[in-house]
Amino acid sequence: MRSAKAVRVAAPWFVIIQIVILALLPLPAAGWQSDEESAPAQEKQGYPVIVDGYEIFRVHQNLGAASAQERAERISAEMEALATANDFDPSLFKTVEEGGVTTIRYGDQLIMTLNDAEAHGTGLPRQALAKQYAALIQEKLTMAREQHTARYLWRAAAYAAATVLVYAVVVWLIVMGTRWILRTLETSAKAKIKGIKIQQSEIVRGERLTALLVSAVKLLRVVVIAILTYIVLAKAFGFFPWTREHSQKLLRYMLDPLISMGQALLAYVPKLFYILVIVVVMHFLLRFIRTVAREVERGRIRFAGFYPEWVQPTYKIVRVLLYAFAAVLIYPYLPGESSPAFKGISVFLGVLLSLGSTSAVANFVAGIILVYTRGFRVGDWVTIGENAGEVVQQSMLATHVRTIRNEEITIPNSVVLGSFVTNFSLQAQEQGVVLHTAVTIGYNAPWRTIHKLLIDAALKTQYILHDPPPFVLQAQLEDSYVKYEINAYTDHPLRMPYIYSDLHANIQDSFYEAGVEIMSPVFHALRDGNRTAIPDKYLPRDYRAKSFRVERTDGTGEDKK
Repeated sequence: MRSAKAVRVAAPWFVIIQIVILALLPLPAAGWQSDEESAPAQEKQGYPVIVDGYEIFRVHQNLGAASAQERAERISAEMEALATANDFDPSLFKTVEEGGVTTIRYGDQLIMTLNDAEAHGTGLPRQALAKQYAALIQEKLTMAREQHTARYLWRAAAYAAATVLVYAVVVWLIVMGTRWILRTLETSAKAKIKGIKIQQSEIVRGERLTALLVSAVKLLRVVVIAILTYIVLAKAFGFFPWTREHSQKLLRYMLDPLISMGQALLAYVPKLFYILVIVVVMHFLLRFIRTVAREVERGRIRFAGFYPEWVQPTYKIVRVLLYAFAAVLIYPYLPGESSPAFKGISVFLGVLLSLGSTSAVANFVAGIILVYTRGFRVGDWVTIGENAGEVVQQSMLATHVRTIRNEEITIPNSVVLGSFVTNFSLQAQEQGVVLHTAVTIGYNAPWRTIHKLLIDAALKTQYILHDPPPFVLQAQLEDSYVKYEINAYTDHPLRMPYIYSDLHANIQDSFYEAGVEIMSPVFHALRDGNRTAIPDKYLPRDYRAKSFRVERTDGTGEDKK
């Protein structure tokens, strides 16, 4: 048993060392665990028996109608009474076997009863545990009585005052040091501190950054002083027997969360290694897939039936799938993944995503279908519904088309998939795309002449191919005119509007030079006297148009000539 003379109060300079040691040491593990898996956590940890702020041991088991907590409180009260008794004699403590249980008594006074269940979790026999508890009680009560003496209290007061003095000096040093730092920041360092820039844009000005640093130093000063005050108060309370319990509570309020966080972090390290392994494997797998995709895009690796324009979208889809697979693998190793809060947030985000992404999912699926159906590519000239222009971007959600007027139209992929798409560029480089326009000319113009004029006009047009040559179709024979359609090939579909404009201008020039009027006549003819509409080359040489015969009637029904 320790002598009362061995009881000493820690020196003030040793305060910080003790705090660091307490922070590094884990909480003492409970030596007893309940056989019932459903026992509350507090019951498994036990309820402390305390004398003058010192914890002697813990009570874990209920006994009869008394709960473990009630037993701990009763034992603590009895030992507090013994600690202040004038006739206290530590030699009167003894252990007694009484009908299957062991009791600890002070003379005839019952202090505590131990049964086999209480001793089971400690790994000690009941009798050995009772003797150990009795020895601890003797030691702590002797220590408690010593700490109520005037000599001890004067020494404790001196150490408490020294601790407060050291605290005051440290706080003064912190205040003076931070004032020097603040003066330095506001004077010489203010001109040297540059703002935070991203390219040419200044995000945070130098003055603002200096003000932020000043505020951070002031806040840090307040936090450090508050922590030191908290620790010094807790330590000063620990010097006196009446406030020692509050001292330990104050320290535990600060240390318990830190220790719990440290223990949780250490316990999480194996899971963290799992996550790191998964991330590293996925990283190198994605690098390998990206390398293969790049080689396929360059044509160094070929797969039958796999087109180069499929490389990027396929790589993006595979990457998303791998990310999703990695997330599924990592999820069980995330901290707090089984907590109700984590599950509730996951369900909420899932419902929110499901309700808000219906159209986005439809556009995404339509984008995948459009890519693999190869309806068009970036750079093609297309007509989608009523919109005509060059495809400048094709994403998984929308297709961007730039018109001839430099207007960029964004069309959702679901709309594109449900519309008619005309691609003028798909066959243009290999076979050429046919441009066509029509004129209507009267029957009196020879059709062979019209054909020649239209073909000549097409051949004069820039970007019109001579091979295959242009050709003319007589599209319709109307009542008073013929519709001629010129068809010509080009391999520059992106310049279609300009080619059409030049072709129309050349058609007009060719017809004017040949003296052919571009007109669609409408006739109301009296067939017994007017000239026939058949071209002259098809008429007999002696053809003469008959003259009109005019007759007048007097209303009697008889003709007068």
